[in-house]
Amino acid sequence: MSDSLPRFISVEGSSYSDQSYPVIAAWSLENNDIKDAIITPEESWEDEDARLTDLDLEEYQLSQMGHPAWEVLREMNNDLQGETVYCMNAPIIERWLDKLCSEFNEELSFEIANAYELFPDRLPEEFDDQLRECSDLLLMSQDKSDELVRLLQESWLRLKQLESDY
Repeated sequence: MSDSLPRFISVEGSSYSDQSYPVIAAWSLENNDIKDAIITPEESWEDEDARLTDLDLEEYQLSQMGHPAWEVLREMNNDLQGETVYCMNAPIIERWLDKLCSEFNEELSFEIANAYELFPDRLPEEFDDQLRECSDLLLMSQDKSDELVRLLQESWLRLKQLESDY
């Protein structure tokens, strides 16, 4: 992969309700590797609409395999400090990251932006089509945070290649 890839992030939540909280996060590193973490929910986080089984997780797995929320926030902030980080569904991602930050009276050390901003001269549908095509070719799901980050990287590379071909 190219040395100049943008940074990407994806977060999966317990549900899409207002009480939802972050459960899994994945983000790309400077060397284009992808880091991901299951987040152990804080005791104060309650979500009656939690859909953990949709994430292939059970409640006990969050506590056994998860990392403390403060630790995930610290790693994200260290890895992404000062960067603009691109994602799909920015408002939802921001809401989950805000919940994480507010729990520990912290702020994000990076900015969140919509992935569509990477190609202002293209229609969002073109980016979506490229993402779907990469998903089909690589047999990866846009619903899994680590796979989505990889798909965003590949889609960006393909769209950049298309631009340079013209």
